[in-house]
Amino acid sequence: DYRCGYCRRMTPVVKQLMADDPNLRVVFKELPILSPESQLAAKAALAAEAQGKYLPLHEALMESDSSLSLPDILKLATELQLDTVRLQQDMNKPEIQAALQKNHALAQAVGINGTPAFIVGAELVPGALDLGTFKGLIARARKR
Repeated sequence: DYRCGYCRRMTPVVKQLMADDPNLRVVFKELPILSPESQLAAKAALAAEAQGKYLPLHEALMESDSSLSLPDILKLATELQLDTVRLQQDMNKPEIQAALQKNHALAQAVGINGTPAFIVGAELVPGALDLGTFKGLIARARKR
């Protein structure tokens, strides 16, 4: 959730994990639960994928100090050279809303009740983690 302080705190940790381990598979699932701005930001991130810019916008949204209103999101998108007209059109596509609904259903099915939450191997790990703990979980999952 882009409005979640703990999620924001995890952004540099996940970026470091990805940089340190090119064999690590990271799958982001948008789970906006805190506010309408959370929903809006999640839709924008998913819509950015159509322009090949999911990860850059995801990181910009997580690192932003803005309120994540539509003008704030569009400013970030412009800075990343996204086509903002197309982005807004894509944000309103039924597929985007369906993806968010599917993520909420998946979260419920696996027992995720809040953000952030991680699945490392077959283990559900709720909450924020430090880099060392995360690396330990990954090492343990790879031994299984």
